[in-house]
Amino acid sequence: DGAVLASDGYFRILGRVDDVINVAGHRLGTKELESVCLMVPEVAEAAVVPVMEEVKGRMPEIYVALKPGFAPSKEIEAKVVAAIETHIGKIARPKNVHIVPDMPKTRSGKLMRRVLASISNQLDTGDISTLANPGVVTSIREQVQGRKAA
Repeated sequence: DGAVLASDGYFRILGRVDDVINVAGHRLGTKELESVCLMVPEVAEAAVVPVMEEVKGRMPEIYVALKPGFAPSKEIEAKVVAAIETHIGKIARPKNVHIVPDMPKTRSGKLMRRVLASISNQLDTGDISTLANPGVVTSIREQVQGRKAA
């Protein structure tokens, strides 16, 4: 993680400095993209992973879980994209926004981005037996890749 010492004497956490997505020569921090997603009132959790793309090389793909009482909709997906374009820029526009029922997490609550990246890039997710909620991986894979791929 990176941080700066502000003029008021407090440290400001900037995010993961080594976790970036190179989109057409622009380095985008995944933590910054996730923070913008969380500005959308309906979004409870967000994860950004790189997905391969023919022209740009890599693009961000976004997974969001909603707060209780909200149902997935195209409007919420559009709000997430609009927030990214407004706060970061059009270069950061995600390839896809997936609204998922829950995020794959370890028992300690750490979000497993590698599992989401594997699903987005049509790769094997590897060992998921240590996840607190391994059943959600199948649900997400079917949503992103379709039932045949699962």
